[in-house]
Amino acid sequence: MPARFAYDDTRHVSLRTPTDGVLESILVKTGDSVDRGQPVAVLRSPSIGTARNQILSEKANLELAQEAYRWEADIHAGVSDLAKRIRAGEAIDAIKQSLQDKTIGEFGGQLLTMYSKSNLANRLSRSVDDLGGSGAISGRVVQERQSDRQQSEAMLEAAIEQSLFQTRQSMIQAEAKRNEAERRLRIAKQTLGTLLGTLADSMGGLDVSPNELDVSRLTIQSPLSGTIESKAFSASERVAAQNELFVIADTSSLWVEADIRGRDWESIHVGQGDEVMVSTPAMNMPPHPATVYTVGRQVDPASGAIPLVAKIDNSKGHFRPGLFARMAVPIETRHDVILVAESALIDLDGQTSVFVISEDGFEPVTVEVGAQGGGMVEIREGLIEGQSVVVSGAFALKSELLLEGEE
Repeated sequence: MPARFAYDDTRHVSLRTPTDGVLESILVKTGDSVDRGQPVAVLRSPSIGTARNQILSEKANLELAQEAYRWEADIHAGVSDLAKRIRAGEAIDAIKQSLQDKTIGEFGGQLLTMYSKSNLANRLSRSVDDLGGSGAISGRVVQERQSDRQQSEAMLEAAIEQSLFQTRQSMIQAEAKRNEAERRLRIAKQTLGTLLGTLADSMGGLDVSPNELDVSRLTIQSPLSGTIESKAFSASERVAAQNELFVIADTSSLWVEADIRGRDWESIHVGQGDEVMVSTPAMNMPPHPATVYTVGRQVDPASGAIPLVAKIDNSKGHFRPGLFARMAVPIETRHDVILVAESALIDLDGQTSVFVISEDGFEPVTVEVGAQGGGMVEIREGLIEGQSVVVSGAFALKSELLLEGEE
């Protein structure tokens, strides 16, 4: 079957510009070998600079939000511990000692002050209780001291509850702002990723260093190891989004593409992994083996054929994409079939025909052909076994027949 060499799609890429810009430099030329991740060009783009600057801004905002959250969380934890110790009635000096390494903020300071006042009120109340029992202090003074104690205890408990609520709310709000900052940073990175397109994976991630001075400068890297097959632009040229900069391919393996015509479907039996033989008429080389990569499932409406793709080793570099070839594929073994040489076939008024030898000379007969290979063609209808056909000179007979028709 007629075939042609093509790039292996799994080892071939058209490297395109992610956005508008100016090429600062081109680092490779056609024919150069490149490694995956190797810089091949430098692009300056305001759009990339804006997107990267947004990432830097969002990273700074996130750092501030994280620090604020840590501060509020530490205060809430410190105040919670303080409230627990106050309610347990620990001595104020012991509480201060245990809280030396903790952050309690303004609320913690207020609670300690109120706790100290409450302790004072308790001591005064107990002292007047003893004196009141002996009659040394009037009952009114005793009641006032007891009221002061109860009031200070109530105020302290209210302050504890308010402090716990306020510090918890502040912590929740700080956490929400931190989460929002994280989302905004992800969105900024996604925006840059969308702008870079397929280049994002080969750029080593989307993080931008705050020490990077030129955020609009993008070093474009090769996404695979291979050879620069073509180069479309030079340094200092302006490019638009999706302009093709390079075609990069690993040509150590190529595809050989052929079409299985409708008349050959039934006779050709080949599947993925089968071996076929590929020859190149333009090169004086023996046929090379290739492995079937895929057999198409859909008929091309234009050609009425099914595509067949085989993978061939090209480690020695003998073959080039676009080179014409012929592919020999396994066919079904058939017995008792009529075969004629390919040279016997002619096109007569749009129908495939052959000339058969008759009593009156030569007579054209319309035939239906089947599988072909090795210079022979299967005749499915139109001939019977034993008929003699013209193999050499069929075209001359066709010309004579057409001239007779004109006369």
